[in-house]
Amino acid sequence: MRYLLAMVKKLKSIKWVTILLMIAGGAVGYFGAQAGLQAAKHLPPIVSISLVLLLVPSFFLVIALHEAGHAVMGLRVHFDFRFYVVGPFMWEKENGSWKFKWNKNVNLSGGMVLCLPTDSHNLSKRFAWYAAGGPLASLLTAALFLLIYILLNIVPSTALFLQLITLWMWLLFFLSMVIFVLTAIPFHTNGFSSDGARVLRLSRGGDTAAVEVMLLKVIASSCSGVRPSYLKRSEMEASLALAEKINAPMGLYFHYYLFYNAFDNQVLEFAEEQLTHYLNKADNIPAGLRAGIFLDAAFFYAVGKKDLEKAMHYFTQFKPSALIAKATILAVEASLAMLKNERDEAVRLIDKALEEMPKALDRGITLFMKEKLVTMKEGTF
Repeated sequence: MRYLLAMVKKLKSIKWVTILLMIAGGAVGYFGAQAGLQAAKHLPPIVSISLVLLLVPSFFLVIALHEAGHAVMGLRVHFDFRFYVVGPFMWEKENGSWKFKWNKNVNLSGGMVLCLPTDSHNLSKRFAWYAAGGPLASLLTAALFLLIYILLNIVPSTALFLQLITLWMWLLFFLSMVIFVLTAIPFHTNGFSSDGARVLRLSRGGDTAAVEVMLLKVIASSCSGVRPSYLKRSEMEASLALAEKINAPMGLYFHYYLFYNAFDNQVLEFAEEQLTHYLNKADNIPAGLRAGIFLDAAFFYAVGKKDLEKAMHYFTQFKPSALIAKATILAVEASLAMLKNERDEAVRLIDKALEEMPKALDRGITLFMKEKLVTMKEGTF
């Protein structure tokens, strides 16, 4: 009986949308495989084998087109396009120029685009369009692939190459429609909201949209170079209170900015309180971002509290992620080295961190860290 109650409790903790998506994904995969097997019976072996080999590249192609839709819409609403990932390929803007890197982070193995608002003007509407860009791109490309498929079928050909191209267009249409449906359905799970959920939430307005828009304003300010100490604490606390009242999932990020606001203002007890709240809610942070919280904690206890034991406790929990700025890692390593009285190593790491800082996404927090590192290097740590 106790086991059954435990199972029921566990099932209740699983979001119903996740279960529905798993069922839907399984159904799509099953019927797609059945259709593929039936079609393969009537195809020349070389065409069947080629389609199988094209399956993975086709998946990444439709993901790339979906993410490109977000990027294009982000640029249309005057966001700063900073990050583009498709499978093992990653492009990141550093110092105004794009650089290619290999993506080694399994949390980003599908696809991702990062566009940051550079101002707070009409953010609700602009971010809704940005979120809608991916599904719209998938729908439009699905229509294009279907049109090409229909045109190729007007005059059937026995040429193997044309048969392959025709069926490949159908495969791309099918995959694009799957991506469109799965991203357009409004749901929230594992720290992420679907594109459809974001569009719906921002379009409806109300308290939930107000919380998200306020958070976007804070992010825009910080990323544009406003130091944490200049962020408006009263507004963030009011938004946090509203978020907790309506159980808005984005609310936990106000703890992050309140922590840095207090840390920069040397209100260390309040900073530690906000950091603790943020750490306690770490499971609700997407895996690709979650690693950063341990660096924040390590930096706080090394620089703010001068507590090597606690700083090392959190630093050892850090796992590298493509979304974590190298400058932040180096800054933490430098502060730990300084606490260990390894001054030469600390200075070396500080110099490397300062070189990497122009590449960081959040320029406001970077300014705060830079001041701390320069002070450390000058011997007033």
